Amino acid sequence: MFCYVTTSCDYREKVIAARVIANHRKTTLMKHYTKWFVTALAVVSGPAIVNTAQAQAVTGTPYLSNMDPSTLNTPPNALYASWAGPPTTFTSHPTGLEVSSVTYGSLYYVVPAGQVQTLDPADTVATLTFTVNDFDVAKYGWIGTPFILHDNSGAATLGGYSGPGNPGSDPGTTWNGNVVTERETLTAAEIAAIQLGNDAIYGFNLQVDPAGVSPPTYDITFNSLVLSPVPEPASLALVGLGAVGLLAFRRRK
Repeated sequence: MFCYVTTSCDYREKVIAARVIANHRKTTLMKHYTKWFVTALAVVSGPAIVNTAQAQAVTGTPYLSNMDPSTLNTPPNALYASWAGPPTTFTSHPTGLEVSSVTYGSLYYVVPAGQVQTLDPADTVATLTFTVNDFDVAKYGWIGTPFILHDNSGAATLGGYSGPGNPGSDPGTTWNGNVVTERETLTAAEIAAIQLGNDAIYGFNLQVDPAGVSPPTYDITFNSLVLSPVPEPASLALVGLGAVGLLAFRRRK
């Protein structure tokens, strides 16, 4: 830069230098707050991440792919109503157990001894996921898919009836296209038994009631059935609060 007046040059250089220093301080401060936030986020969200990792598959595998269709009607397992015979078919897939049937049907399945999982004392939620294989998902306006878990406390029914976009759906059920997730809080008796330690799911019932399906035919793959803890709401709130604070700081910058 060429200046005709030395004092003017000195002034401009001082202004530029001051701006450079100010920007450097802001950048350093921003990095400091970002690093602090990332550290805090890791500490606060750690339990939530661990909780997700602790999800336990009832049959010992991520998917219900190890349920052998040829054993479903062999004691102690049992099939009921329309599932006990034709035209119902069961097919094992890498992503679960497919059921193709008509009208109401259900099964009771005893988890083989080698697959029984000792439950985490922190478990409070059971999640059943299934896929509707029919092209026309809209016809499943109202369908019952409650499930029953058998543990040391006895038998408890979870879940209920739902449909895509139906306001009367079970509050724990979410339809995402043709994938349905039933995330249900365990009963007080189940939670108490689990917290005592050495509890497990020894058996479970799956069922389908096509109450609002017309015609009452369906093709569903039961993908997974897992138990898991729930992240503490306070921890999740702190994560959100920290994110808002960091965003506000960046905007001020």
